[in-house]
Amino acid sequence: MKKLVLIAGLILLAVIIFKKPGASAIGPMPPFKLAKLNGDQLNSEELRGKVLLVDFWATWCVPCKSEIPQFNKLAASMAGKDFAIVGIAVECSLEDVRQFTKELEIGYHVVMGTDEVTAAFGNYRGLPTTFLVGKDGKIYKKYEGAPPGIVEQIAKDVDELMKVSYTAPTAQLAR
Repeated sequence: MKKLVLIAGLILLAVIIFKKPGASAIGPMPPFKLAKLNGDQLNSEELRGKVLLVDFWATWCVPCKSEIPQFNKLAASMAGKDFAIVGIAVECSLEDVRQFTKELEIGYHVVMGTDEVTAAFGNYRGLPTTFLVGKDGKIYKKYEGAPPGIVEQIAKDVDELMKVSYTAPTAQLAR
């Protein structure tokens, strides 16, 4: 009997560890409208139907700074596909973010975060905190920190989620 319980536990552990990002959603991505660096607004609805990487970061965050060039490469490699990265800058000034994005030549959406959006995503324990969102607008994975190999893992998870088909809901016609 003990062997049976041990085997069942190991199987459950394997399922949890090796779960594909598209297997089940954590929950819906909170809708947002955030200021771009030029003053325009980025509405999350404009990004529906794309796989998204939503990255909370700050200019003073050393691990964030090391991740961004790799995210630039990921964005460039996915150009022309239904994929986008949104960098949400938190805990820093607009001027600092503008200078930082120039320095690092960030090639994806950068917006200024708000306390409301941070809270809607469930806050964060540290930076960077990144969410992988499916074409259906649901969050499939949350990554905290920047341990070695994290961007490579994110890229693999993005590839897996890109394979999941998505049909946009159609409006119901009134009869």
